[in-house]
Amino acid sequence: MTTRFGQKLNLSKIFLSLVLFIPLWIYSEPATAIKGIEAFNTRWVVPFLSNGSWGRGPHSNAESCVDCHNAGTNPYMFDSSNGKINPIVLKIRNLNGKSGHPRYGNELSLFGITGKLPREGAFTLHWKKKKIGQQFIRFPSPQITELRFGELGRSTTTSIRMGRDLTSIGLLESVDENQLKLIIAEQKTLGLNGRINYVIDPINKKTEVGRFGYKASSPSLLDQISKAFRDELGVTSIFYSDNPCAAKQEICTGLNNVGGLEVSEDNINTIAEFLRATETLPRDHKNETGHMGKSHFEMAGCNVCHRTDLNATSTNSEDTHTVTLYTDLLLHDMGSGLNDGLKEFQAQPEDWRTAPLIGIGEHLRSGGSLLHDGRAKTIEEAILWHEGEAISARDNYLLLKPEHKTLLQSFIKNL
Repeated sequence: MTTRFGQKLNLSKIFLSLVLFIPLWIYSEPATAIKGIEAFNTRWVVPFLSNGSWGRGPHSNAESCVDCHNAGTNPYMFDSSNGKINPIVLKIRNLNGKSGHPRYGNELSLFGITGKLPREGAFTLHWKKKKIGQQFIRFPSPQITELRFGELGRSTTTSIRMGRDLTSIGLLESVDENQLKLIIAEQKTLGLNGRINYVIDPINKKTEVGRFGYKASSPSLLDQISKAFRDELGVTSIFYSDNPCAAKQEICTGLNNVGGLEVSEDNINTIAEFLRATETLPRDHKNETGHMGKSHFEMAGCNVCHRTDLNATSTNSEDTHTVTLYTDLLLHDMGSGLNDGLKEFQAQPEDWRTAPLIGIGEHLRSGGSLLHDGRAKTIEEAILWHEGEAISARDNYLLLKPEHKTLLQSFIKNL
């Protein structure tokens, strides 16, 4: 697999990236914003190449953060053998959820080092259909077309993950755990079983509230960013100092950690600060259309999990203010249709963290798709996949008149 060379970014490219990829307010000082965006856009190259930042690989799925987090433009069909970077990865876990594969690690890597180490394999997406109500909606099924280091085995499961939009993601850190416990108590009276995914923070070794990731498996931005560097780019850090290398890949082990730790703690902190300093543009829902849409949103029961009363605190502007994220940050059983076979800490295969809805309209307008594997192209398709604990909200939505569905969708698109 041919590896592309890195490139240095100039200010015009940085600001162009800001305009094209991240349609948000940047509250931080210009120098800090530029540094964070530059780190986010840095192209990593494998050792032995002369241009770019060394450290990528020896196995990887991307060259840069922006490859997977470009505010959308997600493909709905691709063949990973085409040599192009896509914002989709195939996660690999043991059925008990405690570890990745002994030979393939946490995900199937589509890139190796030309002439030194082949990629781990390739896969393609086959699309199937399911009828919900009067509609047929699609969902992807991964088909592995190549494995270079042996079969996965029956004790292993796989799941597609789509690179998600990062709108206002940094605000999740400010949500207080006690707020979540109050929501859990309220939801229990309604027959729901919202749960905090308590995870082990590998940085401080303490049990913390999981906040980031589709199954809330990361407690902090630092952890989420560091894991992405390791798993997607194959770049080591002080927080994750070892790349996952196949136990029987002596060549991979020998190529690992060439030059020591590859991304500095300062760069990780810079990206974290950049993400904390970005917020979606505020919307005005006080007009009649917005008020009616919100009313149908609440009458359908969407707000039981996509909370209108759970606010995050932002200190990015001169005046501290609150931002509604439209999530409860809790795990919920979403039914068999979204069962992906993977466990992550206390999250079972059918469990998913309630996705924040803030910025969802901008994400869709940029070409993005919804849910963990990008199966939903529209808000309505995403709603139709709500089963399990969310099935009553879905059924309430299906009972709405067409014009009321449109108002509800319009409200969500303008969050």
